Amino acid sequence: METVIPIPLPEPRRQPVLPYPTLKESWGFVGWYLLVVLVVTGGLLALVTSALPHERYQPSTNLGLSVVGDLALLGFLYWRYGRRMLPLQVRGQAPGWLYAALPLLAAATIMVLSLQEFLELPNWFQTSFERMARQPAAAMLFGGIAIPVLEEVLFRGLILQGLLRQRRPWVAIGQQALLFGLVHFNPAQSLNAFFLGLLLGWLCYRTGSLLVCIGIHALNNSLFFGLMIWRPELVKTHATFPALFGSNWTYAGLVALAAAVLALLLWRVSRQPLPAAWANVPNSPVSPQPHPQN
Repeated sequence: METVIPIPLPEPRRQPVLPYPTLKESWGFVGWYLLVVLVVTGGLLALVTSALPHERYQPSTNLGLSVVGDLALLGFLYWRYGRRMLPLQVRGQAPGWLYAALPLLAAATIMVLSLQEFLELPNWFQTSFERMARQPAAAMLFGGIAIPVLEEVLFRGLILQGLLRQRRPWVAIGQQALLFGLVHFNPAQSLNAFFLGLLLGWLCYRTGSLLVCIGIHALNNSLFFGLMIWRPELVKTHATFPALFGSNWTYAGLVALAAAVLALLLWRVSRQPLPAAWANVPNSPVSPQPHPQN
């Protein structure tokens, strides 16, 4: 009898598990965001307004409920996709001088982005913001600190970091900025959030630091609520930036100066080496190059 020698079959190749989110899943994130806003935030708001008399209801409660909604969304995403999520890059490789320059960087960004005021986009939530500003402590705590932290974890911490492992940097940065603008659901805020998202996404990519993004975002929101709290007349009269600074020439000069400062700071950041965390980013300068075949 012939001896039959079994031939081992090749093991099936395992498909690599892609980090969350893929580009398709990043669009699904908007759906989850809407669902949480409608179910969690909307449901809690209905309970609060029905339980409290109208005269005791505080408009700043809306900010608190927004924080609860972001926490609920974050918890849901970790429950559903937690095994595919990468550790957050909190400190990254941001140089020390960048942290010291955050107030200057935030102020320059705000001045440059103020140019969009000339578009006169509708602000659907203006009245709500004015009411929230009547409770300064809650507005600054929730709107100036808590919401920026949670939004940075969601957009620059989870979405951008996952997309950077699968897409070219400019695609990942642009996608998360687009989603960041969409979920604000307010024309005046959405455009500002898109451009701010581009800046924060690029800074996160270049430094790997979530703290840098949180710092700029918190300073931006704190200034917004600070003006509404301590200079409400400017908001109520819809004062333009040229009127705020006295003349068009003064405003134009300040914008030009802010643009120069912003360009200088970003140039200095671009001179820093890319973080090792992006070693496997497609088309990244720090991506490992394939060895030539002999």
